[in-house]
Amino acid sequence: MFGIRFVKGMAVSLATIGMMVPQTRLLAETQQPKAAIGKTNQVTRVPDLVLTAGGTMSGRVCDHTGKVLDGAKVVLKQNNKEIAQTVTNDEGLYSFKNLKSGLYQVSSGNTDGVFRVWSEKTAPPTAKEHALLVMGENGARGQFGSVDPTLILLTAGVITTVVLSAILLGQVNSLDNKVDKIPHSP
Repeated sequence: MFGIRFVKGMAVSLATIGMMVPQTRLLAETQQPKAAIGKTNQVTRVPDLVLTAGGTMSGRVCDHTGKVLDGAKVVLKQNNKEIAQTVTNDEGLYSFKNLKSGLYQVSSGNTDGVFRVWSEKTAPPTAKEHALLVMGENGARGQFGSVDPTLILLTAGVITTVVLSAILLGQVNSLDNKVDKIPHSP
């Protein structure tokens, strides 16, 4: 009798799991080749900046909470050669004057940023007027707690299935106990 109850409970559990797992996604994932572990295909995009009047490149330095940093030392390099230094004002702003178009590295503390700088006439429409350096947490923003939503739904589905299976098995056991206690006539 226990074996039949167990098989029924497992059938219900597996059917519930089957309905909770998105089938098309599982099939698609098994057919795609997996990337080698440790190798990532990240595309690094260098932001475009436009020089304002007088060949001025400007930007802001703030910490990872968004608070601007007053008095932060900012260093400008090109081809790993230091070109200029400045300090941010009370609004966290800095600027470098008399620059030409090219690729520049701006650093403050342990934070670096590489920017493609354009003259006003040749800058692409997407070029920004200010560079932003985020101290301390540069490159880690938006990565903490990043989980695939499908994984969250799958986990919730499995937990729900286990709980429902436990409730169902408890109900089946209590019904069997009641059936066993019914007196039978001789």
